[in-house]
Amino acid sequence: MRTDRLLCLLLFLSTPFPAGQGAVFIAQRSTPVMVMAQAAGRNAASGLTSSASSLTFGNEQLNSASAPQVITITNAGRSTLTLREVASTVPDFGLVHNCALAPNRMPGGNSCDISVRFVPGAAGLRNGNIKIVIEEDHQIQPLTIHLQGNGLQSPVTLSQTYLVFRTVLVGMTSMPQYVRLTNHGGTAPATITSIAVSPDFELASTAGQCKEGRTLAPLGSCTIAVVWAPTDSGSHSGQIKIVGSDSGSPHVVHLQAMATGVRLSSGTLRWNPTAVGVTADSQRVELRNEGRTSIQVSSIEANGDFYQQNDCGQELIQHQSCSVRVWFQPTSAGERAGTVLVRDSDATVMQQVFLTGIGSPLDLSPARMDFGDQTVESTNGPQIVTITNRGIANVNIVAVNASGDFVIPGKTCGDTIAAGKSCRVNISFSPTATGIRTGALSVETGAGGVPQKVVLSGTGR
Repeated sequence: MRTDRLLCLLLFLSTPFPAGQGAVFIAQRSTPVMVMAQAAGRNAASGLTSSASSLTFGNEQLNSASAPQVITITNAGRSTLTLREVASTVPDFGLVHNCALAPNRMPGGNSCDISVRFVPGAAGLRNGNIKIVIEEDHQIQPLTIHLQGNGLQSPVTLSQTYLVFRTVLVGMTSMPQYVRLTNHGGTAPATITSIAVSPDFELASTAGQCKEGRTLAPLGSCTIAVVWAPTDSGSHSGQIKIVGSDSGSPHVVHLQAMATGVRLSSGTLRWNPTAVGVTADSQRVELRNEGRTSIQVSSIEANGDFYQQNDCGQELIQHQSCSVRVWFQPTSAGERAGTVLVRDSDATVMQQVFLTGIGSPLDLSPARMDFGDQTVESTNGPQIVTITNRGIANVNIVAVNASGDFVIPGKTCGDTIAAGKSCRVNISFSPTATGIRTGALSVETGAGGVPQKVVLSGTGR
């Protein structure tokens, strides 16, 4: 699932990594943040190619991790290559990649992604390379991608230079994230000239807020709060740019976020105990396109002991809704789980509705009763509910009760219903007021959990 792969990538990239680290992740093939790359590189002898021959990171304060840049390595040949080494030549550039799979082998036509973050260990221009060495022929020169960044030593620093926001629905606003700006200088104050933020990201009020014109005394600090408020779906990147009087100005915080245009009326549907093989009443979930871009719906399916029907068609235009109706039909007793999967062109690729239900060996028939009209304070003749144990083991009955204006004048059910056997419960309606009256017959078993019910209704007159 593309959404899960993106979440894994963002979680990996939110912390700095030491040079040469080869943790495995599945990367989202999206436009990298702040990529300033030269033309693609190629090692003609091996067939390896890179999506860029160099990456430039610009200014970054000492020991602070930059926003990541992603480069793709492809085996353009037909033969499988063994990658003996994928590493950074200097510690200022940390790598995370998925080029060490199966193990270290890259079949012809396959590719992998390398995420690079600049963490300058000293001030000034820092240079390095990604070096990729193949095993097959030691005469072949390694494929190299040049890396460059500039380390800044400034008394004013940011607590973070890269923020990743959770996916939110178009029109909604995320929880704020915070960055602290600190003047570590011992004597000179620092003045904030301007603070600018990219569209769809907003500055929020917070205690000790950084503001234009504010002066930070030596060892003083202030806080910037930023929220993600998307106006359309998709993956977005942006930045906060803080200009000041210090030598490290401007200070930049890179921002990465994703928005979904699909609103689900519910993320979970639950069913009460239902007899094995019997279909429970349906429940409905609504899909609505809150974005400004039409969403193409490629498939909707349910799995587990559930099935669905929908009226969604192949496209949802802006502000259009459709419905998915889901039924539960347990195939065995106990907890049953499934999902409705909606695959579409939204940035999140797939929506999920989690489904849960309980299969019961007891079949209560009928599942609902309508007693019709009945004079208030009078009682009608009883109707019968039959309880059948369709399982292969005896079922212990803890309680059989009626609620509302309904009573049980008699029953044949004891403490146990043997496998394959039935018992009967008589139910009468005695309205205490005019109008529609509702209640339920509840059967509680020794297995615990939610009681199994028959829906009861009648009208007092």
